[in-house]
Amino acid sequence: MSTRIEFREKLTNFYRYPKICKFQDEVEDKAQLVSYLQQPHPGKKLVYIYVHIPWCTSMCNYCPFHHTYYHHTDDETKHRFVEAIVKELSKYAASPFFQTQPVVNVNFGGGTPFLLDIKHLERILTTVYDKFKLAPDPVVSIEGDPIALQDRQKLKALKALGVTRASFGLQTFNERLRRKLTVESTGADVYKCVESLRYSGYDEWGCDILYNCPEQNVTEIKFNVDRICELGPSIIDVYDLNISPNTKLAKLVIDGKFLSNPSNQNEIEQFRAIRETFAEHGFEQVRSVNFKPPWAETKRNGILHQFTEDVLGIGPSARTFLYSGGRNYRNHCSTERYIEDLERDEFPIEAGNVVPPRVLEERDMVMFPYYLEVRKDSINYNRFKEKIDDMIFNGYVSDEGDTIQLTEKGRLWAGNVQYYFHSEEEKAAIATSTFLSLQRGTNLFNQDYTNVRRVARTA
Repeated sequence: MSTRIEFREKLTNFYRYPKICKFQDEVEDKAQLVSYLQQPHPGKKLVYIYVHIPWCTSMCNYCPFHHTYYHHTDDETKHRFVEAIVKELSKYAASPFFQTQPVVNVNFGGGTPFLLDIKHLERILTTVYDKFKLAPDPVVSIEGDPIALQDRQKLKALKALGVTRASFGLQTFNERLRRKLTVESTGADVYKCVESLRYSGYDEWGCDILYNCPEQNVTEIKFNVDRICELGPSIIDVYDLNISPNTKLAKLVIDGKFLSNPSNQNEIEQFRAIRETFAEHGFEQVRSVNFKPPWAETKRNGILHQFTEDVLGIGPSARTFLYSGGRNYRNHCSTERYIEDLERDEFPIEAGNVVPPRVLEERDMVMFPYYLEVRKDSINYNRFKEKIDDMIFNGYVSDEGDTIQLTEKGRLWAGNVQYYFHSEEEKAAIATSTFLSLQRGTNLFNQDYTNVRRVARTA
């Protein structure tokens, strides 16, 4: 007998399973955690490399990712940092696990990795090319901001080094809101950025937008989507704004600094408007948070497939998830500690865990709503049949023979469907992580002090 379920509070999407919390998952034996490196890669999953460059020119007050000021960092630290990245890449590349399976995708994120000097980016890219086995025509992507990406000379230089795509955070065209979110660039910078990308030969580029921000409404959301479609990106990421307790942005909301605040009703209405407006422009929803124009391809080696493949995280706060090795871990969320560990020839791992097969099965079910569908023969269907039947009975999921898919109703509630497939143990771990973060005054994402108020931060 299926259970009657009616979601009311819209949840954000989940991109990580299981969660890592440094208060619960501190690594005491790094050698044991990385022992998988001595075995050859089984070859069933593609290999992606993510490189986290933590520097920005400004601090957007909504961003939970580890980042620090680029212009406050001296040249010696930048040099040590780049050499640490090279050392970490080299340590992994020398292992049997990464010697045979080709890398299909290299993604520089942050932070704003485009800020790095071209000589430093070339040093990192050359290390990847020389040390790892690469698949034919790998995707190499770099993130920037609308100001930095106006540098056409640098864009062309990176193109010559094999970079194939670029991305940036657009967020909103509302200039007042951009200022309140401490976004340095303007709407005019966005247009100049896109012009520079086109001039420099970047046919494939993407951008992020936010919804359910303070002072946003459906009219603004539709306006933003209309303008974005006119710009012609190959992919758009759409994220609901998460305001974590302890953060500077949370304090602004509590102190009444905005004319209106985010709400559950706004989130539902604005996401409906996003889907409707993209559809009006002929854009297809290809993931729970991603939309693309009809001419753009969705390739298996593209960034949209990373959550079901093996991802090696390089750099401070970078996360590694390996289906093939059964590993889930995160590097130090401190640039200095990251550098120091590698200067001692140690892996710079802060927290993580070994992932048994049953948890890998759970991850497949949790990620399925993000992908909008999943083949039945790729999951442990019998194990999850009862919950799948519940979702079908309540109209969130449909049975399409060889696959199960989110329905139109389900696409509005993708995060809720994901959470429904969480194990009780994982739900408890998330709750404990939240409690400990609140208790210790850290942000919820990395349990560090990025954008947290009243606490002095170090690099």
